[in-house]
Amino acid sequence: MNMRKTYTALRLLLLLAILPAVTSCLKENDDDCFDEVSKVRIIVRTIAEETRADALGRIDNVVIYIFDEQQRYVGSWQGDAYTYGQTYVAEFDIEPGTYHFVAWTNQGQIYDKTIPTYGKDDPAEALVISMKYPEDGKITDDIDDLHHGMFTDAQVIEAADNEFTVILRPNTYKLNFTVEGIPPGDDQYTFTVTDNFLQFAFDNSVIELEENTIEYIRTAGFTDENIYSSMTVLKIMDGRTPWFDFSDSTAGESLFGDDLVDMIKKAYAANGRTVDFEREFEFDIKLSFRGILGVTVSVNGWKYNPNEGNIG
Repeated sequence: MNMRKTYTALRLLLLLAILPAVTSCLKENDDDCFDEVSKVRIIVRTIAEETRADALGRIDNVVIYIFDEQQRYVGSWQGDAYTYGQTYVAEFDIEPGTYHFVAWTNQGQIYDKTIPTYGKDDPAEALVISMKYPEDGKITDDIDDLHHGMFTDAQVIEAADNEFTVILRPNTYKLNFTVEGIPPGDDQYTFTVTDNFLQFAFDNSVIELEENTIEYIRTAGFTDENIYSSMTVLKIMDGRTPWFDFSDSTAGESLFGDDLVDMIKKAYAANGRTVDFEREFEFDIKLSFRGILGVTVSVNGWKYNPNEGNIG
């Protein structure tokens, strides 16, 4: 079942002004009219459906930015919510030629372009997606999910079936925490991931702003005999160094800390595995406090002791 496309009146006027997907004329001047337009049909899917994995976050809207062969902005298409397992289609008319289609999800709330006036003929490299966050840099609620997909060098031919598929991959990752082995009590405990702020270029390359530090923070107490929490963070990848800390916030004491990426990689490596951050987007992290034996770390079931190496 095709997803229905919804446009506000303002959105429709915008597309009529800048996008040949809606009209054969871009301006009132007849010299700017196209003699021919071709129909384009884009099938949008997620990597979860390609790999038969679980759904990877909520998608409230999909925006497809359209660039010509010289990577100049032509216009955009926006559709409503994405439902996993259902066919999601973007359809529009455009002049025959070579195009690049770039898809982003959940635009207009906490994610948006860094240049509000970004418009027709602007270069692709000027399209940067950024996240709004509190002035103090402390993020205490889950952020919206963010996905990116791209189809390059699409050949749009006159009077042909121009169908292309764009695969969405998450740029937000889910961390689920469990802590065991601490005697139950009334203290509150805090999970913190400290990271440099990230922005994303049109091709999904990462722009890391080292001068802007953000903290993802969750505070929790005991549930039964364990402590549980979870958070959503921006992209986790090799070569980056976000810091993970677990602390007793009541006592003001850090109980465990490590480089998050390194910790995940060490847990996999201790069991002869290699993590692929381009295909794994959710990590179950368990800290097991064992008294004088220290802390055992488990990531997605792969265990290691930071002081002893592989423990099976």
